[in-house]
Amino acid sequence: MTFRHRRTRTITIPARDEHVPLARRAVVDTLRAWGLPEDGEAVYAIRLSSSELLANAVRHACAVTAEITVVVELVDGDRIRVGVHDDHPGRPAPADAAADATSGRGLRIVHMIVGELNGVVFTEHTATRGKTVWAELPCSVREETPVPTAPR
Repeated sequence: MTFRHRRTRTITIPARDEHVPLARRAVVDTLRAWGLPEDGEAVYAIRLSSSELLANAVRHACAVTAEITVVVELVDGDRIRVGVHDDHPGRPAPADAAADATSGRGLRIVHMIVGELNGVVFTEHTATRGKTVWAELPCSVREETPVPTAPR
């Protein structure tokens, strides 16, 4: 796939639960700085997707991953992507959680929300190890402002 224009921000956090909210806030701050309205559907979907994908990476990959990387991309000014990378080689799949289960719905929710907005969720295995799970959807952008610094 060839892109005419791409803006990228990379955020790396320790693979621990308490760092997920920091990364999620950094993702939203980046989208807002790039001109996406914070109360818009695309930002809501990316916020939810990044949160669920980060939680999955922490839960399922922390034994083999010390750090998790989040990549936020604005592609050609009309698509937004968020990818969560970990070193676990397994390919995640949406689960069928029992009605009384307290977890197990995250990836299915991401697929549903992103799909409702005509987006896609997909997994890319990296050349070295691990994978990146992406959520990508169409968006519209207002005038850009400076991007805040990343948490570390």
